[in-house]
Amino acid sequence: MKSQIQIFEGNQEQGIFSKAKKFYKENATDEEIYNQIKKSRIKLGNKYNFNGLKMFQVLQKMEDNDEYEDNKSVEITEEYMQKEDFFTEEIHADILIISNKYKKVALSHRMADCPVLILEDRKIGKTAIAHCGIYHINRGLPQALIEEMINNQGSNPENLYLYIGSYIHKESYIYDTYPKQATNKDIWKDAIEKEKDGYHIDLLKAITNQIEKYNIKEVIISPINTADKNNNYASHYEAVHGNNNKLGQNIVGFYYK
Repeated sequence: MKSQIQIFEGNQEQGIFSKAKKFYKENATDEEIYNQIKKSRIKLGNKYNFNGLKMFQVLQKMEDNDEYEDNKSVEITEEYMQKEDFFTEEIHADILIISNKYKKVALSHRMADCPVLILEDRKIGKTAIAHCGIYHINRGLPQALIEEMINNQGSNPENLYLYIGSYIHKESYIYDTYPKQATNKDIWKDAIEKEKDGYHIDLLKAITNQIEKYNIKEVIISPINTADKNNNYASHYEAVHGNNNKLGQNIVGFYYK
């Protein structure tokens, strides 16, 4: 089955996609920041042939709290499409879903090292997206993404195609100590290795540890290492370690063609 979606990745070539004030000039106003992100989205849309204002993002919790239940999903329908700029719609969840009924309406998530997963069911015409940081991987979000499509959307694994977006690779992702977020030993089996320079974190392995049992049709993995100094991708890890050229946030998403 052919894919019905267009996947896109935006980076510093288009601009900054986060409203965090640390990425902007001192004393930048909320309006100035919004306009900069809007400009970046329009530039991204022009590159990938969609309207940058017809683009949703999800607001995801980054630690355990009661903001919403873990692995919450929201399906985008007309009720969310009442504003001129869809990006201003505040949706608090881990997973966003949309059907092929809505053409050229993009779902997206900001990222700066941790991968965005896009799971397409090519038969029923629905696709889900989730951002998987080390915290989300540890609590099983990649697995929950697949189970959402199988258990709640009626997907058959043989019709599921997973895209794992750009991310920081194992050779670049190094902790001085064993990462305290990695508490689930089954998920992190063979995904954290102690070497002379520290603990190397393999996010891809921790994701595939969770999804391999489902035997989905295909897994496509971006070859891009966000920490590579020779590309336009922002990297939180690189920025924290002094490389200001990598300061910012990227965005990964898709829309139905």
